Amino acid sequence: MNVVIGNNMQNLNVLIVLTHFFVQIFYNKVRHFIIELNKGVLQMEKSQIVNYWDKRAGSFGENKQAELESKHALTWINEINQIAPIYKDMKILDIGTGAGFLAILCTQHGGAVTGIDLSPEMIEHAKANAQHFKQNIDFKIMDAENLNFEDETFDIVISRNVTWLLPDTKGAYKEWLRVLKPQGKLINIDADYGKDSFESYESIGSNHAHDTLGKDMLAESEAIKQSISINHQPRPQYDIQILKELGFNHIHFDEGVYHRIYNEKDAFYNPTPIFLISVTK
Repeated sequence: MNVVIGNNMQNLNVLIVLTHFFVQIFYNKVRHFIIELNKGVLQMEKSQIVNYWDKRAGSFGENKQAELESKHALTWINEINQIAPIYKDMKILDIGTGAGFLAILCTQHGGAVTGIDLSPEMIEHAKANAQHFKQNIDFKIMDAENLNFEDETFDIVISRNVTWLLPDTKGAYKEWLRVLKPQGKLINIDADYGKDSFESYESIGSNHAHDTLGKDMLAESEAIKQSISINHQPRPQYDIQILKELGFNHIHFDEGVYHRIYNEKDAFYNPTPIFLISVTK
């Protein structure tokens, strides 16, 4: 009798071990499937974003060229110089350069600038704008969340109206800070676009930067925005919290920049108030 019980207990232990083994295999396979699925979703989102900005590149390029020829250019460079005065050959990375506005502006004032964007059409228009202004800039097609640069490469990392388009906000900030030199400056200008509907821009008149977009493009932009998690968070509080989690407690935050830049409604006016965040590495 004892022998039978012993054998049964031994069989039960074997069964428990085998069950645990197969459950672990199943769990790992499910986890791997979910990770790959999420990668696919993010990739799909990014391809939609790229497609949208490729379609906008022509009119966007013209708008940025005009902005560089306007009084806005001087206002913007003054804002940047207040945080990190640009000097000759200062290494600057413009993330999400679009049609090259900040890249060209910083180069005109002595910086050695690299501009990156995931939209090939935007990069082509950035190159055309740089040629128009006779500026030598290194433009690259690159993902803002996965930078192909060595650690501690740049004196300034700057972006304007980019963060709201990035699925992995914390990963992006981590990458930007990785390529920044010690004592370098990160400058991020963005807005809490999640609070506004882009489709409502159509009703606010013609004096703003989006008045040339039709209903379909505004609706597509709104759909992209709603698909990205950062636009469902309060900003800039969300950004500041991420930077604190990454070890930065001395964070410069400026909401007044909106009124200094957009003190009148013109062709470059942004209906959603922008903010500026900067940190020193």
